[in-house]
Amino acid sequence: MLKTNMEKTKDDILFRIRKSIKEFDEKEINSAVTEGIDKGIDPVILAEEGCIAAMREVGDMFESDEILLLQVLAASRAMKAGMEILAPEIEKAHAELKHHDKAVISSQKEDEDSIRKSILEVMLMVNDFDVIELTENESIIDFIEKDTTLNIPTDCKRQLDEVIHSHPEAAILQLCES
Repeated sequence: MLKTNMEKTKDDILFRIRKSIKEFDEKEINSAVTEGIDKGIDPVILAEEGCIAAMREVGDMFESDEILLLQVLAASRAMKAGMEILAPEIEKAHAELKHHDKAVISSQKEDEDSIRKSILEVMLMVNDFDVIELTENESIIDFIEKDTTLNIPTDCKRQLDEVIHSHPEAAILQLCES
């Protein structure tokens, strides 16, 4: 089966995104992502099949001792540069959806967790979540108590409170049914 010109273009751009992340080239990822958006490629595809796929490859390379942690950090900076361009485009596309689940992200150690938080935020956005990022000094419990848009049931708030207080250092993903 022959590929159309658009499919070839999309494949080429995704290849360039992955390559630029693995080569820590922020200028090239910005160019590839911008070109992809200009060509009308879905920003979610650019994020999932480009940026996130490249970071998975980088993670696999690190786990098999092919690269150093410093290289993982450099790759994540390149990915973050591309995602800074993609995030508003994903949000625009996401705003057109009817149902929006919400995810609240809080980081206790901003410097250490920023890469993981960025990757998690992108994954959540790509999977149709509105992401609310708390400031460093803002407590998740205080936010939940103040915020009326989440409509979290009282039982779930109590469960969240128990989990957060018993494991303050843990990354918590809590899902509750309304």
